[in-house]
Amino acid sequence: MPVCAVLATILWWWPQQSFATSNIIGWALCVLAAYVFMETNDVYNVIRLRTRMMACTWLVLASCQAFMHPFGTPAISAVCMALSYYLLFRCYQLYNSAAWIFHSFLFLGTGSLFAAVMLPMGLLFYLYLIGFLRSLSWRGFWAGLLGMALPYAVWGTWCFLTDKTDSILVFVTSHFVWHPVSLETITSLPVSWMVSMGVVTLLSLVGVFHYLQTKYNDKIRVRMILYIYMVQTILLLVYLFLQPGEFQNTMALLIVSACPLIAHYFSLTGSWLSNAFFILSLFLCGTMAYFNLWTT
Repeated sequence: MPVCAVLATILWWWPQQSFATSNIIGWALCVLAAYVFMETNDVYNVIRLRTRMMACTWLVLASCQAFMHPFGTPAISAVCMALSYYLLFRCYQLYNSAAWIFHSFLFLGTGSLFAAVMLPMGLLFYLYLIGFLRSLSWRGFWAGLLGMALPYAVWGTWCFLTDKTDSILVFVTSHFVWHPVSLETITSLPVSWMVSMGVVTLLSLVGVFHYLQTKYNDKIRVRMILYIYMVQTILLLVYLFLQPGEFQNTMALLIVSACPLIAHYFSLTGSWLSNAFFILSLFLCGTMAYFNLWTT
């Protein structure tokens, strides 16, 4: 963990050779997300070990992405996603879970103001509460709707009071628009984005396949939590390839969702093949950092 923290700080500083205010805030948000990952593993025992691999994986992958460095929508949406997961898992088989559902959906709704893909996740979270966490009630249902709508109500009120109601229509028409994918769109993506998509997709799929092969070793609660991470990772991968124009926000959310699965693989395997793949992963992360930080 100390090595990854120092490495992330160096990578945060390297592109500008200085720490701008925006980058300091972005770095603080990254640290906050890392702390949420540590708490998630400590509270829910996601990896069955007292390890910081979830936070380390997040620090390495996030620091290799140049768009995560400044204070902006990817960093904000990533922190909101991590907090929303943490609060959602509190609802596992909890009869009176309305308060946890409200706060989980509150962060989900706040993040959707910056990343449109988080808005339909509200429906997925309801399905997770029914199928995996088994804690949805009518009170929880309305608490989730209230938590999801509250950020929009606050923002809409602010626009009304500041006489900026026109920005609401502009936001809706620009934020929630589906852009059809085409071969021209994909080929026009920067090389750094293509490299990041390839590396993160490979690590995510390896984590998913490893979990599907070894899920019987985990307790039921941990299994349900990792199922949620797995479904989210697969859906975000599909969305990333269908909407490459939303690369930055989607990649930030994908890293948040895939880190537990990647860390699960690296922490609980010790064969010569997994060790070799770990070394290869370090090389791939270095390549990703080169294309994102040194060539841009």
